[in-house]
Amino acid sequence: MARAQSPIKVHEATKEKVRYAALMSGLQQAELVERAVDEYVERHREEFGRRMERAHEALLGGKASTLAYATGVSEEDVARVGGVAAAQTASRKPRRATSNQASSPKGQSARGSQSSAPAPSKTSRKSTSRSRSSTKRPSDA
Repeated sequence: MARAQSPIKVHEATKEKVRYAALMSGLQQAELVERAVDEYVERHREEFGRRMERAHEALLGGKASTLAYATGVSEEDVARVGGVAAAQTASRKPRRATSNQASSPKGQSARGSQSSAPAPSKTSRKSTSRSRSSTKRPSDA
């Protein structure tokens, strides 16, 4: 498998550690870094899981909870400085709109009106010939 070339910025002392450790272990520097990152992630998996769960709870807790989490302060501090209106501080689960509800007026689907009959077209069909313009696609005609 080919290695991607994406340099990372680290202190010169860290670069030296990587060089020496790779040399001593008989690995390429990229292989050593890859293994080190994999080992780090495995050792800290539970901590990452706890942090993800806390972020999830904050997002579901409403605007005040999300703001408190993002800024590293308590929800009480957010309320004290007036960061969120009182009506927005309550915990809630977000409602998920369907694609029809999110993008269309009430009573219409995302693709048009509720009726299943196609709307009459007032434009005449144009030729899909490519001789007129090389930038037009047949579906645009």
